[in-house]
Amino acid sequence: MEAQRNEVPRGPSRLFDVAPEEELLYSITAEGKRKFIHPVVHKGRYWKIRRSMAYALMVLFFGLPWIPVGGHPAVFLDLASRQFHILGGTFHPTDNLLLAALGVSIIITVFFVGSTFGRMWCGYACPQTVYLEFMFRPIEIWLEGTPVAQRKLNAAPWSAKKAAVKSAKWALWTVLALLMAVTFVSYFVSWSALLGDVLPNPAANKAVVGVALFLTGMILFDFGWFRDQMCTVACPYGRLQNVMADPDTILVAYDQPRGDPKTKLKDRIEGGTYGDCIDCKSCVSACPTGTDIRRGLQPECIGSAQCIDACDVVMERTGKPPGLIRYTSEREQAGGTRRIWRPRVIIYLVLLTVAWGTLAALVIGRAEALVEIIRGGREPYRILPTGEVANQQRLRITNQLPQTQSFTIQVLSPAGAKLVLSESPVVVSPAELSAINAVTTVPPSVFSDGQAEVRYLVTSDRGFKKEVKFLLLGPYTDSEGP
Repeated sequence: MEAQRNEVPRGPSRLFDVAPEEELLYSITAEGKRKFIHPVVHKGRYWKIRRSMAYALMVLFFGLPWIPVGGHPAVFLDLASRQFHILGGTFHPTDNLLLAALGVSIIITVFFVGSTFGRMWCGYACPQTVYLEFMFRPIEIWLEGTPVAQRKLNAAPWSAKKAAVKSAKWALWTVLALLMAVTFVSYFVSWSALLGDVLPNPAANKAVVGVALFLTGMILFDFGWFRDQMCTVACPYGRLQNVMADPDTILVAYDQPRGDPKTKLKDRIEGGTYGDCIDCKSCVSACPTGTDIRRGLQPECIGSAQCIDACDVVMERTGKPPGLIRYTSEREQAGGTRRIWRPRVIIYLVLLTVAWGTLAALVIGRAEALVEIIRGGREPYRILPTGEVANQQRLRITNQLPQTQSFTIQVLSPAGAKLVLSESPVVVSPAELSAINAVTTVPPSVFSDGQAEVRYLVTSDRGFKKEVKFLLLGPYTDSEGP
């Protein structure tokens, strides 16, 4: 059993060989101690793309709560009022079809992105990578120096200089973490409420302040200490990737036939046979998770392409063509041709079109109001002295327009039906819900098997018009007579 565990495939074996035989996680040493990763930044083409995307996502995150659209922030998830204001539209808990369509669309998108682009989401757009690599690490490099200098500083005994540098770093991190936490809270409270109510009187808003401080602490813990372990230990996406991937999924891979045998430049002799890899380990030192991509695809790889940028620099210096490490696929790595259009991708694209198209149609086709009639009172029906049958109801109208609407309700059928409302017309403010009591009376002759369908017409002064059906309850009277 011990022999099987220590046996590691040699030579040009499968692309998906296991990761290190000594250390199952790159952030943990063979002795089980935490090994902090200090990646060397190579500002190549992929790093520049990632930086542009990161800055754009940061601007989006910090800017959306400030941008007014339709009288509200661009994104305002007002839980207190149970209203979501998104890009000028107001959504309510009754918009359950929209929520279901959004959930299905996101799930399909995750599987499409994972099966087609691998872990490029992790390397380019995941908040963990965006803020760690382009906000927190740059501050650390600015104050502590290069990765080599950082390791020396960490290993050095405590001194006034070391304490000052560390304190400055954590102070700046705390400011950024607090800003991120407060911005996140503003999506649910709004900046106007934070600046106008919470900031002047924090004691009266302990819940909001507590959430902001808790998030600040979690952000500091994550980006200041936990770091790459969020990707390699906590996040399930890397493990899920093994399920979603296929031989044509895009991945970062080392060209083993071209690179092996790995030999350092100083160990090469004239006439020898060597691969293009000079075993400089630049790819390993550049990886944010410390992954040695030359061992094959591993769950620790987040697809950041830092190893590609690092290796291309080495190839240029040694006079070799770039691409020893590159974006490829398992099929292409084995000598075949990567297929972009394959049944899985086509099916996902069809499903994506249907899912997001349905969501768009539901959003565009949203009515100006939502009308709901439910039963009211403690009894199913009451027979009046006149012989008519009365049903108590509760009428709920949600105004989905940014303007006030005045609603009127009338009975269309059956003949002889009458409607009495506790309020008429029903005036509903923008994005508000109004509930009134109603009583519908009908002749007993309209009932069949104790039931009768009644039709209402609900209209508003803003052009809204909808027919609503409701099932009345009554005595079991034969509508055809004796």
